Amino acid sequence: MTAVGAACGLFLLIAHWGWLPPLDPWMIQLAAIASLICCFLALASIVSATLRFFPIQTRILHSINRYRAKRAVRDYIPHMTDREKQIIGYLLAKNQKMFSAESDGGYAVLLLSRGIIIVAARPGQHVSMSDVPMAIPDHVWDVLVKHKDQFPYKAPTPRRRDDVEPHPWRVPWMAR
Repeated sequence: MTAVGAACGLFLLIAHWGWLPPLDPWMIQLAAIASLICCFLALASIVSATLRFFPIQTRILHSINRYRAKRAVRDYIPHMTDREKQIIGYLLAKNQKMFSAESDGGYAVLLLSRGIIIVAARPGQHVSMSDVPMAIPDHVWDVLVKHKDQFPYKAPTPRRRDDVEPHPWRVPWMAR
């Protein structure tokens, strides 16, 4: 299309310079229309090939989806339960983006269903049903850090010296 459009344009240019005998008006109109159509088709083909090579639209869509996810998390913070805030507060206090939990998420199941916490297992990775890797995505983590004051964390006082602080997302076996 580029070659045909350029040939028609060159034909009109040569006729304009007077190197050809005078053309009939219908010849000029036909060559101009053919040149425009072929040039626009070539331009569309070039843009299409460029977008296949540099997929800008996927980057734009990715940015829009991240913005929407951030806004959804920010809007959900006032509606979080105390247990959800306790889990997020623990993770923020420990600066811990990843953790392991039961396969169902335990007490973090609502955070899991909202996308605030995601399963971080790789495809084909073998995991134990009681220790599934979970993570907070980076864009969600940024929102949670900005609203850190809404997630108070108070470490429980240990009864004995060797007591380990329980994870707030783990459901005790007696409660299941």
